[in-house]
Amino acid sequence: MLRCGINVARTRTSDTSRQHIFSVYRVYLREVRRLPHTYLRLFYQIQGSDQFRALLQTNTSDSRSRKLRRILKGVRRLQLANGGDHLAFNRMLDVAYGRVGKLKYELMEPLLSTPGALLPPPIVLGREKSRLPVYSSELSALLTSACSRNNPRRGRDLICPPIVASRTNPKSEEAFLGPLRKRREANARWRYFNAGWKKVLPPLQASVEPSPSKEDSGHDVTSPRLIGFEETNLLQQLFDLAGCSHVSPSPKGRQRNSASRLDGKLPARWLRRRYRELLGRLPILTYRRAANEVQEYAVSLPESALTGRRVQASQLHSLEEEDKVWLADMLDNQRTSVGP
Repeated sequence: MLRCGINVARTRTSDTSRQHIFSVYRVYLREVRRLPHTYLRLFYQIQGSDQFRALLQTNTSDSRSRKLRRILKGVRRLQLANGGDHLAFNRMLDVAYGRVGKLKYELMEPLLSTPGALLPPPIVLGREKSRLPVYSSELSALLTSACSRNNPRRGRDLICPPIVASRTNPKSEEAFLGPLRKRREANARWRYFNAGWKKVLPPLQASVEPSPSKEDSGHDVTSPRLIGFEETNLLQQLFDLAGCSHVSPSPKGRQRNSASRLDGKLPARWLRRRYRELLGRLPILTYRRAANEVQEYAVSLPESALTGRRVQASQLHSLEEEDKVWLADMLDNQRTSVGP
């Protein structure tokens, strides 16, 4: 059991006194200070302050117990992550970088609409809610890519969802039912739209594909809109922490600063592997420059990202001296644990 002042696993959620809440808060801050990166410490410090402030402002005992139970679960996950549990650590990274949780929906919200685009007219006269959803260029690229969605959708399904197409196709088994009514069609399209974007892994920002020639670089072309952490170097920090370089495009004169260093007691090799696994859940949205006004985006994953897919031979590398030392130590520890 980790030493943390109080045993979080056995803490009673029925005790919602201010003294007990402040005691749990001190344990939470102690675990946050043990996190191996500046961004993680800042993110969970802000998140924790909001959660504990909301807990103290709750008056009903049932709501307090429920919120305290959720907080204790998060504290326990931080303890496991700081102790080297890779599942807890991956979950902590997913929350901090918007793979799950509230930040994910905040990153996806700007992609659900296109600023300045004209809304389609309502298909039911006099009902504003019957306007059909509009897919932005960024969202269309993310929905149809296997890098940002486990089951990518076809481009034609974005124009006409399968449930609508099956009722209008004369060769379909549901053709005898006839086409959907306008109100049902609008509801079906919105359900298909909401079910699609909620399973998308959002990008942290949009990169710009470098111009293929110097002649095109002088022309006035449209630029992608700012999304996510566009005005920060958070994505570059992730590549530095994973021990690899940015894929598209790499900023000139990149330097490693204190914000891109790992600290703490966890092995650096183990941490770099966790961040490379995170890159496998982090699609890179790249904007392709075009002379016309049509915005085109491409979705990809970094070459150094670790995913659950089969490793190709081109991705295998020879062992370095650091890898050989780590492998020898691991084998020695296994022999010691097994014994004679």
